[in-house]
Amino acid sequence: MIGKRENGFENLVSLTERKTRENYYQKIKSKNPMKVNQVLYSLIKNNNLNVKTITIDNGIEFEKNGLLASWLKCKIYFCEPYASYQRGTNEHSNGLIRRIYKKGTDFSTISDKEILEIQEKINNMPIKIFNWMSSY
Repeated sequence: MIGKRENGFENLVSLTERKTRENYYQKIKSKNPMKVNQVLYSLIKNNNLNVKTITIDNGIEFEKNGLLASWLKCKIYFCEPYASYQRGTNEHSNGLIRRIYKKGTDFSTISDKEILEIQEKINNMPIKIFNWMSSY
């Protein structure tokens, strides 16, 4: 998720686990593809996620995703341009974040603790697909 569009501001990487619908967020200073790969790798490894596939959008921050695929030994799929519905669960979770932090928010002013609190709040929300129970 893009914060302020100018250089020097932090953005937010969001990862949604498809089966459990758990969401993971981490701030990142740069949209550099290698840094994005490192953040995604650490999110996956630190949370012991068994990843078989990842579906991503077509941003420049994902142009070196072949390395991530080889690190995780998984397949990576791209969404078609302007087809955000192909990542619907993740887009919904991003929309929940945007209810609190509007477009243009400078994520560098938001603490890691606040990000974790929002993550916990979203992961504890009841979901229809789980018969109104949460991801947890």
